[in-house]
Amino acid sequence: MNGGIIDAHTHMFPVEVMSCYDRYACKDTCFKQLTEITPQSRVIEVFCTPEQAIEAMDRAGVQKIVMQGWYWMDMGLCREHNDYMHEVVSRFPDRFAAYASINPTMGGEAIAEFLRIQKMNFLGVGELGPGGNKFALDHPTLWELLEGCESCGLPVNFHVGEPVGHEYPGKDLTPIDGFYRIALRFPKLKLILAHIGGGMPYFELWPKVREALRNAYYDLAAAPLLYHIDCVAAAVRLAGAHRVLFGTDFPLTIYPRITKGLEIGLFAKDIRERAGLSEDEFALVMRANMLGLLKGAEEAKQARA
Repeated sequence: MNGGIIDAHTHMFPVEVMSCYDRYACKDTCFKQLTEITPQSRVIEVFCTPEQAIEAMDRAGVQKIVMQGWYWMDMGLCREHNDYMHEVVSRFPDRFAAYASINPTMGGEAIAEFLRIQKMNFLGVGELGPGGNKFALDHPTLWELLEGCESCGLPVNFHVGEPVGHEYPGKDLTPIDGFYRIALRFPKLKLILAHIGGGMPYFELWPKVREALRNAYYDLAAAPLLYHIDCVAAAVRLAGAHRVLFGTDFPLTIYPRITKGLEIGLFAKDIRERAGLSEDEFALVMRANMLGLLKGAEEAKQARA
């Protein structure tokens, strides 16, 4: 594999969120639910600065991370978060890329923010949270946003939860058939379904579904918290190695029994040693696929300028 790993799914928050956590948690109940650490909570969330992230990346052989936006309920918080990510990419363009935070339920405000971020350092939109923001996958503003992304060549990342198993903070029960309908409606849209698409790769055994999802990708973010390492090979076999993206959900602790600090390399090591991928498959999943998406979005951005 030529070049370092690219992590397709991470979260970086403004310093104000770290230093004034209670203020942000009070303003956004979903954010509080997913990040608050209490004696009863199983959430193991960590915050870090860009400099701390780079130190962790260097230890793990990670060249670049893609910051996903958050599904804030308030568009003011979305704009604040987007300004922060824009600043981080401006300071460290070789180490960070960013997807924009947008809440489709905010209607005209959401579309205005989409127009604004096109002039900034963003190469995608997401992580959109249907459960966190409580919108259906046929919401009219969402479809307007997706139409804009398809037209502009910007990929879209959706938070997707698996429809079975125990409840936990962040489990998103949005019916995954809605993503199939989105793929049919926007056939050229680069669609990224996070967390292995909630099991969507299985349905690609149906040829009509596979054809509709030909431009869909599946990221592996937080997979070790839920799945056996065999999930990586399963996703590769079902969807093809060219449509699976390495992602960690960094700085979330995804190996809580092993480490509780800033760590981004254990999942990559696990995939290398135990997932059973060929060298070509490993190179696609760990770097080439996301690199292609980033380059494609950058070229589309330059063409619009």
